[in-house]
Amino acid sequence: MSNSDVYDAARRRITELVTHDWADIDADVPACPGWTVRDVIAHLAGGLADFAARRFDGVETGEWGERQVRDRREQSIEDSLTEWNNNRARAGALFDSPMGPVLISEIVQHEHDIRGALNRSGARDGTAVRAALTRPLQELDKKIKTAELPALKIILGHGERVVGDGEPVGTLTVSSFEMLRAIGGRRSRKQLSELNWDVDPEQWLDVLPLFGKRADDLAE
Repeated sequence: MSNSDVYDAARRRITELVTHDWADIDADVPACPGWTVRDVIAHLAGGLADFAARRFDGVETGEWGERQVRDRREQSIEDSLTEWNNNRARAGALFDSPMGPVLISEIVQHEHDIRGALNRSGARDGTAVRAALTRPLQELDKKIKTAELPALKIILGHGERVVGDGEPVGTLTVSSFEMLRAIGGRRSRKQLSELNWDVDPEQWLDVLPLFGKRADDLAE
């Protein structure tokens, strides 16, 4: 499947989730503290517009996403979904660019944030989760090399990967879904340490979450 196919399938799943009669769009999203389901949709709509405009100011501080949500605080979820649809129509070329895997990681991570908030788990195996790990694993590899840490072998449900330089000195065996959530900052340091490591993982715990660190456990 192409990046655009994976993205569109995830967008359809999310849209179906949040427009269902039982969906509480004002439910808090534990994976995104301070945001509701409505806010995550606003972020996805606004984020796609920012990707298309190459507007990334505030990414490092978190202000990038907060601005998107804040600017749409009074917008209905129907309007956010319409905006998202319109932005998707204008962003086609992005999916064939280096930004494509980033967009996949973003939407799939937030799909599971929303699923957790609505207590509707699913879609944890398959193309979407595997595709969503492509760019984060590349970034983890760079981060481990920059920090001059020993290499690590990661055995996933869909294959294995060595991150870092040289022979790996340890192995992490983990499902692709759990790796996605760990690398996305959706697991606490305690939860990371309790994954299936064959050595003491202490030296990798600070670099594993690429997108912020979580203080409290998140059960999904």
